[in-house]
Amino acid sequence: MALIGSTIDPSLFVNDYSGFANAGAIRGQATAQLGKDIAGAAMTGMSMYKDMKAQQSQTDAFGKSMDAMSKAFPDQAGMFDQAKMDVLDPNASLIDRVSRMNEFQNTLKMVQQQQAMNLNEQMKQYQMSGGAGGAAAKQPDNRGGQ
Repeated sequence: MALIGSTIDPSLFVNDYSGFANAGAIRGQATAQLGKDIAGAAMTGMSMYKDMKAQQSQTDAFGKSMDAMSKAFPDQAGMFDQAKMDVLDPNASLIDRVSRMNEFQNTLKMVQQQQAMNLNEQMKQYQMSGGAGGAAAKQPDNRGGQ
């Protein structure tokens, strides 16, 4: 005859703390990820701040260049002054001011390209009319021939 409880394995009464250990590891991983997320947000914020400062510097430099352009081309000073006022408008957001600056610069480039194309076309017409080539063609050949 067996004693009551003699068939029970005493190792079954050992407490299992592995759930607490796993919970601690999970919490540690979550805390580490939170730290990474905060650091990433801080780095993104710093990058955005630097970009904003660079854009502000660009708009300030644009204003100074418009002052110089107004002095260099007094007949077009109104256009340059208006561009400066649009870009340095304190009531507009920085994004809007940078957009205005880029738009003016692109327009100015297109005008310059159109002027260059017009000059090239005028030069072609001048050459075709005999302006430059006509005088050279009428000079006598002095290379020792008859």
